[in-house]
Amino acid sequence: MNLVSSEFNFLKPVKFSSLIRLGNKYDGGYILPEYFIKNSDGLISFGYGYDPSFENDYIKKSNNKVLIFDHTCNYITLVKKLLKYFKRFLLFKKKFKDVAYHFNNLKRHHKFIKSENVTFFKKKIVKNIINNNEINIDKIIPLSNFQNLVLKCDIEGSEYEIIDNVLKHEELINCIIIEFHQIDLNLISFKSNLNKLLNFYQIIHLHGNNHNPIIEDLNIPSTLEITFVKKRFIKNEEFIKKFPIDGLDQPNNPFIPDHKICFA
Repeated sequence: MNLVSSEFNFLKPVKFSSLIRLGNKYDGGYILPEYFIKNSDGLISFGYGYDPSFENDYIKKSNNKVLIFDHTCNYITLVKKLLKYFKRFLLFKKKFKDVAYHFNNLKRHHKFIKSENVTFFKKKIVKNIINNNEINIDKIIPLSNFQNLVLKCDIEGSEYEIIDNVLKHEELINCIIIEFHQIDLNLISFKSNLNKLLNFYQIIHLHGNNHNPIIEDLNIPSTLEITFVKKRFIKNEEFIKKFPIDGLDQPNNPFIPDHKICFA
């Protein structure tokens, strides 16, 4: 097993108790301490992608409100896909199970965004707002009224642009889960943003998304799911050196081996 390059030892997570998984068994699940579910007053979620499993599990365990933002998700797209597959089914080019799959996606999306615990915004998360289709965390925080929140961020590369905005509100955010994408193409920005986050937070969990490769020579995944908690909650300096964690982590793609991460 190849070791993570020493220049990335700052990623080494501190051991934290009561880690649990929320969300789907494979892609869509994330790890965080159960403490921050039970002791939060809400979840702000950037990025949804028609998979509400993480948010639904959070609601089941906390009964808190969730604000979710994703400009790519809407009824029109789902209805078009359903009609497309229904037409192909009539032409004997698709099976009925394919039609049922897209119908269930539409039904699940409707049920989720109409849940009494969920407020859904078809808005793109940005640093600086230019038009009505965009929003930033400076506008979101007053909307939420949360004082002790969990933040989940999976916005396909835009995470690098918003870290400074997020940290302006760090006193209200005790736990952050961020999926960093295309690290190989954003190494300088990745390091810079991690250093900013580590001024206030400590990493307590890592998982590599195995849909994307390991970065050669550095031996870190090019897509990393990272869980942070505020430093004041850290009670020890015992580090975890090997991932994934058996019984907790799952490969995003179940058909290939999960990425192994090993620190010296």
